[in-house]
Amino acid sequence: MIRRLSAFFFISLILSSLLFYKCGKKSNDEPVEISVNIYLVALEGSTLQGKAIGCNDILVPISKNIIVEKNKVESVMSELFAAKSTEDLENFIKGPGLFLYQATLSNGIAEIYLKGDFNISSACDIPRIREQLYETAKQFSDVRDVKIFINAQSLESYLAVAKEGFD
Repeated sequence: MIRRLSAFFFISLILSSLLFYKCGKKSNDEPVEISVNIYLVALEGSTLQGKAIGCNDILVPISKNIIVEKNKVESVMSELFAAKSTEDLENFIKGPGLFLYQATLSNGIAEIYLKGDFNISSACDIPRIREQLYETAKQFSDVRDVKIFINAQSLESYLAVAKEGFD
């Protein structure tokens, strides 16, 4: 009788442990689909609707469903990097060896790390790049601040150096 009770308690303990483990797992351990916006640029003269940015361009939100595997900021930024330009909308997030190295979200701060270089052919490309990146990253209610780095320097420093070439 004692052996049966011991076996019963042992099996109950194992089943309880499994149940608590499964219930205690964070929901972000499994991929989930969410709806997001990526932001592309309509050049001056376009009739598309969106946010006005430098050089009379328009930042246009494009709604997409994406799968989040690590975190939503990394997933949405990956989607932005993969977006192709169309007849009406341009994606300025491109360049030699440019790639998303890492994106994290912790305590309301999104940190995005890029490597490579942007194709910057005019001073107008600078606000296009900046706005596309920041608007895409800050769209989530739990993102209070966005910090972007490229090649171990801030995006702002990188773009300031690029702007000097057009002044």
